[in-house]
This record gives sequence, C-alpha cells and structure tokens, in this order.
Amino acid sequence: MKCILTPNPNPPYNLRRIIPAYGSQTIGHLSEDELIQHVIDRNKEVGVIPDGADYWVVDVTDLPGGELSEDNEYFFEAWEWDGSAVVVNMTKARAIHLAEIRRVRDAQLVTKDVPFMRAVEAGDASAQSTIGAEKQVLRDIPATFSLNGYGDPDTLKAAWPAELPARE
Repeated sequence: MKCILTPNPNPPYNLRRIIPAYGSQTIGHLSEDELIQHVIDRNKEVGVIPDGADYWVVDVTDLPGGELSEDNEYFFEAWEWDGSAVVVNMTKARAIHLAEIRRVRDAQLVTKDVPFMRAVEAGDASAQSTIGAEKQVLRDIPATFSLNGYGDPDTLKAAWPAELPARE
C-alpha cells in the first residue's frame, strides 16, 4: 500500500499524508499506479497539493515504524522528508515526548491537590510536608529526566519517568 506525502504549509505538521481509498467502489477498477495518479490529480485540483508543490509516493512500509498505525502516529509532527525518505527529527520528537510527559505529570499533580487541602484543613503538617515533597518531585521531572541520548523513536518513546504511572 502506498501513500502520498507533500510538504504541509500549516504547522505543526511538516508533512501532509494522503492515503488513497484503496477499497473505493467508484475507483476500484484502477491499478494501484492509476489510483495513485488519480488521487494526486484530484488533490491538485482541490488545492491540497498546491501547484508546483513537491510530493512523494511512498510505500507505507518505508514510513517510520513501517506501517500506518496509531502507535506510529506518536511522532508524526516530527516526520520530515530528507530528499529520499521520511525521517524522524529527533529534536522535535524529544519535544513531543516531553510534552506528553508533562501532560501526564500535570494530571498527577492535580490528583495531589485534594489530599493536600484535606491535610491543610485537618492541620496535619506531616501529611502536608509529604504531599508537598511528592508534588515537588513531579514538578522537577522536566528538569531531572533527560531525554538526551535516545537516538531512535522507539527507544525515546520507551523512556518514561519512574515517578509517573506506567504507560498503557
């Protein structure tokens, strides 16, 4: 199965991915090459692929992760065309992963608010101190958990702070 890639003029995505409707009844009689050309022509007509814009036909097995799946969408914002293939810009991938870590961390911080307020209301200084320390550990994660040194998307995605719940 093939898809069409073209530069995306609208951030945050670097590329726009167009996936032909392989199972369509109205164009099911076309060969794969004819279908791809039909999709390219149609997307040029409607302006998805602007006049004169580059586009590339790529087999989905050549995409990062080797398939179209939700799991491989995680770093889609970091995909770039290097002139011959799609590569993952690891600097952007680290930023994406850190944003996910922060999202989960922020949710964990919220879960600490009610117990902390209950400790304040009860005048329990020990519980306040314990919860305050736990919250500080969570706040420090972006500064203390390094994402440097991960050279590929799979190992980067597997890197996860022990202070946060395990990823699903």
